[in-house]
Amino acid sequence: MSEKQSLIDVRPEESLQLHPDSIKASRISHGIFAAILMIAGGVVSFIAASWLLCGIIAAAVLFIFLLGFVWARKSYQYTWYWLTEEGLYIQRGVLWRRKTLVPRNRIQHTDVAQGPLQRKYKLAKLVVYTAGTRDASVPLDGLEFEVANDLREQLRQDGDDDAV
Repeated sequence: MSEKQSLIDVRPEESLQLHPDSIKASRISHGIFAAILMIAGGVVSFIAASWLLCGIIAAAVLFIFLLGFVWARKSYQYTWYWLTEEGLYIQRGVLWRRKTLVPRNRIQHTDVAQGPLQRKYKLAKLVVYTAGTRDASVPLDGLEFEVANDLREQLRQDGDDDAV
């Protein structure tokens, strides 16, 4: 009888995880989204003059917030990446697991971007653009800023001269 393995269990030793502060940034982002939903729901229930509607909206928003709180940890737990001669591998997925290979010879250019929360925690998002229509951009959000730039530099140096 063979032992069952999931996709997440099969990864090389040199695989890396996102920065742990990506959990905080994701949770704060979910909190802001929940607060905006709560304000909108409060306005709607005030206009409708219904306490029942207010309670239902508050319960739904609380559920969404708690789901986002747990999701941030699980997403961090199941996201891995590693760089090989072949290209950049990204493995992720909380419910549905997916392993993506971005071949070096298909990379057209890369971006490193930061939003306000990412700047606070010194995080960044690396986006790798490839030729093609399906999965033409592959984001990797939650990297430490220096790691994202180093990864971008490695992809740039190893690619063709006219790419990246």
